[in-house]
Amino acid sequence: MKHIISSALVLLLALGTTLTVASETDIKAVTLDGRPVLLKDDQTWEFMEIEQGDPSVSAVLTVTRIWDMQKACKLQFRLQNNLNFRISTLVPRLTVMNKEGVVYDSKSIAFASIKPTNDKYTDVQFERIGCHEISHIKVHGAAHCRMGDIDQWNEEEGQCLSHIYVEPSDLINISK
Repeated sequence: MKHIISSALVLLLALGTTLTVASETDIKAVTLDGRPVLLKDDQTWEFMEIEQGDPSVSAVLTVTRIWDMQKACKLQFRLQNNLNFRISTLVPRLTVMNKEGVVYDSKSIAFASIKPTNDKYTDVQFERIGCHEISHIKVHGAAHCRMGDIDQWNEEEGQCLSHIYVEPSDLINISK
């Protein structure tokens, strides 16, 4: 009997320690529709604002057209260079979430040789998922860009992505 009580006490202490450690940190999460939320350790939550910067001094990524082909979704993107330097290469990653909140697919899109004030277009197609089945698209990554003084040798983590402003779209839910 003494052994059972001491084992239960050890188990409770172990669980209590785990619960305490888990409750001392906030957790970042994403809703099914792509909005970031902060789950606080005091059992409350709040939506988080994504800082995108000023579009007038950013590389502005815009969804210009979508083609919903039932079991495929093709998107056209435009990158407007509002930076004061040339974009040699910029390759952001797109992650598609389905309506159930599951990551369905990820693809990269590439932009190259865009002088200040100029723009370029590119397309990407996600197979076996229609545009109507996509909950949201998250823009991330973009590591190893070459623009201005930034290249693969001196880039800090997230620096390339920080230069991208993702324009909200009426065509599809997209965000950084």
